Amino acid sequence: MKKIFTQSMALPFLTSILFIAISFFPCSVMAQPLNQTFTSSGTYVVPAGYTVSVIVETWGAGGGGGNGSTGAKGGGAGGAYASSTLTLSAGSYTVTVGIGGAPGVNGGNSSFANSVIAQGGGAANGEFGGTAGSSTGSTGTIVIESIAGSDRSNNDGGAGAPGANGGGSGGTGGLSNNESGLAGIAPGGGGGGKAGPGSGGASGNGGNGQVRITMNTVLAVGFTNLKAYEKQNGVQIDWAVSGETNMAKYQVEKSMDGNNFIVIGNVIATNSSSQANYNYLDIAPAAKVNYYRIRTVAVDGRTSLSTIIKVNLDKTVTTISLYPNPVTNGHVSLQSSHLEKGNYMLRVVNAAGRPIYTSSFVHSGGAVNQTVQLPANTAAGIYHLQLGNDISAVMLKTIMIQ
Repeated sequence: MKKIFTQSMALPFLTSILFIAISFFPCSVMAQPLNQTFTSSGTYVVPAGYTVSVIVETWGAGGGGGNGSTGAKGGGAGGAYASSTLTLSAGSYTVTVGIGGAPGVNGGNSSFANSVIAQGGGAANGEFGGTAGSSTGSTGTIVIESIAGSDRSNNDGGAGAPGANGGGSGGTGGLSNNESGLAGIAPGGGGGGKAGPGSGGASGNGGNGQVRITMNTVLAVGFTNLKAYEKQNGVQIDWAVSGETNMAKYQVEKSMDGNNFIVIGNVIATNSSSQANYNYLDIAPAAKVNYYRIRTVAVDGRTSLSTIIKVNLDKTVTTISLYPNPVTNGHVSLQSSHLEKGNYMLRVVNAAGRPIYTSSFVHSGGAVNQTVQLPANTAAGIYHLQLGNDISAVMLKTIMIQ
């Protein structure tokens, strides 16, 4: 007897095939850098292949209203505000959001990567208002202090102060007889003080802090491959990107010293939904060392830069080595068995080409060993060490900092 394959039989069969296909061929979406607001502590992540300039804003937590069993109490102070514009390479950055103070407890500090810090507001000291979050306890390009909490007024509790620079409002103080003070509003509002004359009410807690990260400039694509090499009588630059969105073009830039770049060509972006491959041939490279980077140009005019790559066409340039690399303890040694006599400049630059370390030394010729102590707040990522003098080409080495 012939078996008939019906539509009702086909449905579970096709569903099984679809399940198998999804299981073995999962979709992959490349992570993108994001604007992000933290109302609790966490980690901000810049995905691999990206360098971003971000505006970091922090608000400290508000202090609690006054503590005590009887009588009216003062209000807690608001948290301070601090802000800086930072350039971040790919990696993870610690975000700490201050906790609002309970009655009699100061508000906690809020910070980003321990480099932008807003001090929390002080708790009320009994019937006296809490001390404002100050500039001395905060760190940032812009720091705005909060204001102190209000003292109690007779049997009315003192009002909590607002968080600085548009932070949350302070909690109102309780009204006699024995009304409780209200909690401060996040970010950074101070708690209101309890009313007297008895012990029936309670002061309010301070509002939690906040950390906000806003993209200033973002690399709109992820570079999955970037290389340069000799080809025919020129230098071929190849790069592959993923996650193209609203890109206009790529500008190929070249430098003789690893610092001053000029545009030598433009390549129109395809805005491919999958990986896109590009290349450009520099038909007139310098006879010595050539440095290249790719500048992305978005439709809205925003630009950002790739890492720097080098092609050495001078076979006589001295070889240098770095140890350890990757760098794990903040210092790296530059070594060479032979370096010409001269006055040398040593720089370490980040992926955007901005120096984070600069020094100079006089070398009498021969072997050399120089130690570089990187700044304590250097973020993890890819950096470039540049060494050169006024008569020889700059040498470039890539450093990975963990």
